[in-house]
Amino acid sequence: MPMNFGLPFAMTLLRTLALSLATASGCTASTYHIGSRAVSASSKAGLAWPNGPYVDISQFTYTGKVSWYYTWSPYSISADIEFVPMLWGQAQAAEFSSTINQTIASQHVSAVLGMNEPQEPQQSNLTPDQGAQMWMTYLEPLRQQGVRLGSPAPSSAPSGLTWLQDFLASCAGGCTVDFIALHWYDVNATAFQVYLENFHATFQLPLWVTEWTCQNYNNVNAQCSLSDIVEFMNQTQLFMDQSTFVERYAWFGAMENLQGVNPADALMDTSGKINNLGKQYIGADSPQPSTSGNAKVMALSTWAVTFLALTALIGPFALF
Repeated sequence: MPMNFGLPFAMTLLRTLALSLATASGCTASTYHIGSRAVSASSKAGLAWPNGPYVDISQFTYTGKVSWYYTWSPYSISADIEFVPMLWGQAQAAEFSSTINQTIASQHVSAVLGMNEPQEPQQSNLTPDQGAQMWMTYLEPLRQQGVRLGSPAPSSAPSGLTWLQDFLASCAGGCTVDFIALHWYDVNATAFQVYLENFHATFQLPLWVTEWTCQNYNNVNAQCSLSDIVEFMNQTQLFMDQSTFVERYAWFGAMENLQGVNPADALMDTSGKINNLGKQYIGADSPQPSTSGNAKVMALSTWAVTFLALTALIGPFALF
């Protein structure tokens, strides 16, 4: 699609370039090293967990990097990390309403997530007005119990940001959003960073990236290789660990079957046992990124980022 690059986008690219240069030169904060890969000691990482009690969640928590999980529902499992309930959509509203108060009390819940990909027909499929009404009915009253509320989480389709803006307008001040939840599926790590920068600049709230992975929806026959995914996860996870505005994140997916998403993105094998990518995610031993890598998931090179940023400062530039 046509994209016009002006001064704000140029500054975003320059900030991203500065981060990339700092990371490349080893100027990172609170990191330790496994082999040649820097891994942040942050515990922002979480698990998007659809497995119930049938897969051992503790195999992902022993390093201390994973500190929370959610289940796309108000229902928890037995785990020694924090549970974050979700109101998935209208179809789940009755279950959510009848259980959430007890869940908050028994699980010591500190945050609740809003609806899942509301602008997508195959997901919660809500108009901004419907989303605002659901929020004010089921979520806003929970503020009285001291929990923080995360926005509905749009997909990374272009309609996502607009849906959130329209949702907030429909709320007319009646929705207290403490952080923005969002999803992102694509293959370029730099584009991911710029996407998060844009959401933060737009809403001026902390971010939770509750689904993200290396998945090509533009060309389903050109998916990321395992080497691509290793490098993509390295860069995006490190960026979020070091970012002051990203509070939490959860990779897709910690499951045996990824439901149409590139199976190489799985954090476990088909028997439910943590695999090497899962170990990478939690900061344990992991496969090393290749020295060559695939350009589609690598960050834009230093000269390319600089070129785009300087061109943006000079005048509009159309990309794609």
